[in-house]
Amino acid sequence: MTAYEKDPGPRTPRTHLSAAGLRARGWTAGMIRRLLGEPDLRRPNPFLRTAPPTRLYSVERVAAAERSEEFRAVSAVAARRPAAMQEAARRRRRKVLARRGGVDREAGARPGGDLPGAPGSCTAV
Repeated sequence: MTAYEKDPGPRTPRTHLSAAGLRARGWTAGMIRRLLGEPDLRRPNPFLRTAPPTRLYSVERVAAAERSEEFRAVSAVAARRPAAMQEAARRRRRKVLARRGGVDREAGARPGGDLPGAPGSCTAV
């Protein structure tokens, strides 16, 4: 949360959310651009003066976007993406290991095995 998002207390409700606040609610940068577009306010960055201004989005506009059918569809895809990326990384790793001759580093095997004089072996002949 940014300084603008800190809970102002029980009397004053929050009126705007930053991009970081939206990410905490499950939004991605693409979803922010696609569904919200331009920010409602830009304020100086509260942590670093030379950083780009903080983009603030109206809570009412965010809530309306979150109720939309488009948000539900896009957020469902965004929720599946991390699992798909991990599976793709595993698939690429298996492919690379298969090209190396089936050496499985995850199982503790070392390149060249434990042959004397082999690279990675502890003893030299």
